[in-house]
Amino acid sequence: MAVLGWRVCTFGVVGRAVRGQTTTIQTSGHRPAILTAQGRQFSVKAGQARYDNQHEPSHAVDFADSTKAFVTKTTWEITRAVLVLQMCTSDMVVDNSLKLMEVGRRILGQTLFGYLMRATFYGQFVGGDTPDKMAATFSRLRDAGIHSMPLLTIEENVGDRVQIEERFYDNNTQYYVDTIRSTTDILAQHGAHARLFQMRLTSFMHANLLVTLSQYLTEHPSSTELSVEHLSTGLCDDNKSFQLSFLSSEDNEHLRNALLRLHLVCQQAESCNVRMLVDAEYTSMRPAITRLVLAMMYRCNRTRPLVWNTYQCYLKTAFNSVVEDMELAGQLGFCFGIKIVRGAYMEHERAVAKQQGYEDPIHSSYDDTSSMYHRVLDETLQYVTDSQGEQVNVIVATHCEDTIKHAVRRMQELGLQKNDRRICFGQQYGMADQISYHLAGAGYAVYKSVPVGPLHTTIAYLNRRAQENRTALRGFRQENRLLWAEMGRRARHPLSWWKH
Repeated sequence: MAVLGWRVCTFGVVGRAVRGQTTTIQTSGHRPAILTAQGRQFSVKAGQARYDNQHEPSHAVDFADSTKAFVTKTTWEITRAVLVLQMCTSDMVVDNSLKLMEVGRRILGQTLFGYLMRATFYGQFVGGDTPDKMAATFSRLRDAGIHSMPLLTIEENVGDRVQIEERFYDNNTQYYVDTIRSTTDILAQHGAHARLFQMRLTSFMHANLLVTLSQYLTEHPSSTELSVEHLSTGLCDDNKSFQLSFLSSEDNEHLRNALLRLHLVCQQAESCNVRMLVDAEYTSMRPAITRLVLAMMYRCNRTRPLVWNTYQCYLKTAFNSVVEDMELAGQLGFCFGIKIVRGAYMEHERAVAKQQGYEDPIHSSYDDTSSMYHRVLDETLQYVTDSQGEQVNVIVATHCEDTIKHAVRRMQELGLQKNDRRICFGQQYGMADQISYHLAGAGYAVYKSVPVGPLHTTIAYLNRRAQENRTALRGFRQENRLLWAEMGRRARHPLSWWKH
């Protein structure tokens, strides 16, 4: 059974031309700042704050009131959350979830099994599979002042597919286009702060090709063929002449098709005024993902940040990655959208590093990751403060209360208003409600990452997220405490059940 962990961890790597090579940037003591809207040039200012994990509590947001945190939840939903979140911390359940579900499907039959899943795990973490069900989910969140950020649960990992099947990726692309169009109408009815939509590049191209491109970038960081400018020329309706000399004819054809698919999705997003947040995936694919996302930014982000990139702060190179990419945005004159997360693939990344004999790219402790997150966040908020218009937009995607308080405090110190449209916060649907509802109630822009799609496509996705985030789920003691407190409150006041 699975839980969607909204990357309860986050970061990136670097090398001016690419990320994959660990080049060191001299930033300790310098903070680049955007000077003008025209050139979007960055300058360096002296001074660097000291980062630690001890912060004064924020007086703007109080996360301790269970009544406010679960005001829109029915008693059944509170009970379900307690049960499901607790089960998702069990190694036995998570490790055998697909087997358990298959057994349940055989015993109960497809129909009864579907009812059971929708009443439990699917209902806890997924926003629906039809426009009407999505609209109901989005409406309930909006009633609490929370915006929705849809996520299609289509992804691929290395080894998932042996052969490239263009029809599979074409179907994914059409699904994205149709869902962007339909959910945009729904979101427009609920007055979203900004319309945000999430995507994964492995929905549009084979994971192995991303690994191949990443390896080449690591070995040839200054490759002009993989420059942002050159890759952007393939993001068009007619890219038949686009090719890379080091790829086979088959891989070149697949890359051209993938770039065309990304172009079509970005066109649809632009016509619907939707901003596309590209997820970070495994480190083996990340250099290519980041380079392609920057090419999409170069193509689409001339006047506003239509395309955003994700930076995982559990990576030791996260800060350098953010600084380099923001500098590149300034040099090439495009707007920059950034989603800051802690990171979700810790166990996988460490296992691969050990197997292949290279240094563990992940911070050794939770506190080190938090420190990196705060450092990246401080730098990004400073960029926002120094920029003009919508040159830099950021979503602070975290389930950590200390990090939320740190962000709120820094916004106050920098004079950034709660309703500044360039800054928002994000949590996973079905998790961290005590953060989302209190933040929204305090006047901040808050989004829930809401997976949408049919049961059969979301099960595998939820299972993978549960395995990746089991450690983080065990850490949600505050959420569990508040859920039990609300259960106790309603038990002491039975008449309140009828109100929920």
